[in-house]
Amino acid sequence: GAGKNAIMRAIIEQSKVVSQLATATTRPMRDDEQQGREHLFIGLEKFQNMIHNNELLEYQEVTSNRFYGIPRQSVVDSLTQSKVLIADIEVLGAQELAKAFPQHIIQIFVTVPGETAEEQLAVLEERMRQRGDGTNITERLERAKTLEFPYQTQCDYVVVNDELTHAI
Repeated sequence: GAGKNAIMRAIIEQSKVVSQLATATTRPMRDDEQQGREHLFIGLEKFQNMIHNNELLEYQEVTSNRFYGIPRQSVVDSLTQSKVLIADIEVLGAQELAKAFPQHIIQIFVTVPGETAEEQLAVLEERMRQRGDGTNITERLERAKTLEFPYQTQCDYVVVNDELTHAI
């Protein structure tokens, strides 16, 4: 709900060198997404096989039955090919990626406007309701409050998306 995907898409469109790291997920594909571009959309069984085979650098169940993970080989291949990638990953994944490749990772936290956490949560809730993608809003807001908002202090940059053109 903070607008990170809109910001990422604009950066990728405007850049000749930046592309997106496709992460693995079990969530359904959205209308504006493409298999292998933003994510590798896979079923739960395949995701579990990737875990078992140690193919993921990290993985998390972000909301009920919605898993996300970073395919290890994708990151290694990108680094050996000197690619510049931007990734849509949650905070636990960002921590693991930064720990595994500290010289190659810049962490940018995208957030919503608001002077207090309560104001930010209200903006986030409104954006999620407008998007209407079936997200469990209560669960997402709790995660934002307890895990995501506190993580921004560990990032290299914080971008407040109060106006999309400025945020980009």
